[in-house]
Amino acid sequence: MLHSTPPDLLHTDACLIDALSMSLQMRDAYTRHHCDRVGLLAQRLAVHCDMDDERCGHVALAARFHDIGKIGIPDDVLLSPRRHTEQERAIMREHPVRGEHIFLATGRSDAVPVARLIRAHHEAHDGSGYPDGLRGEAIPLGARILTVVDAYDAMTSARPYREAMEHEAVLRILDGQAGGLIDPYVLGRFHGMLAREPALAG
Repeated sequence: MLHSTPPDLLHTDACLIDALSMSLQMRDAYTRHHCDRVGLLAQRLAVHCDMDDERCGHVALAARFHDIGKIGIPDDVLLSPRRHTEQERAIMREHPVRGEHIFLATGRSDAVPVARLIRAHHEAHDGSGYPDGLRGEAIPLGARILTVVDAYDAMTSARPYREAMEHEAVLRILDGQAGGLIDPYVLGRFHGMLAREPALAG
């Protein structure tokens, strides 16, 4: 017999998500808006990668909170108006693991699979990513989706140290990373998604 989630637990889960969103907004408005955009792209791309509804939900949540670990990054690093030094980049690279711990602390029924995607969203197809140096299909598909849409939105968004890049130029850069940072299968599905849903393009 199937049991539905009690309304009070659904309300609690929704409140936890709202609280995380507000925390991210108060910490860094750019990161919050970036995460919202990545959430939309990732959810649509998960559908185009033929993921089932439950896994699409995990991807959407992980995308929305993939940068939640930046809450713990010092202001002079997170909010720097210039490109990061090597030391600052090392500090920034702590955010996937911090994010994993934060989302696990919500205690949600889906906390483990979502937190796993948050931890892995900076892994690279060729094994050069972080924090665990995973390679190829050892990286969860949802995390490989996040890698593509995260990079796309970051490059098509304006930052204090550079202007937003043009859509076609960004696609050429992503194509050049196929087999390196980017999973070629997911990138192909991303191209197909943008062709079918051009309104999603940055």
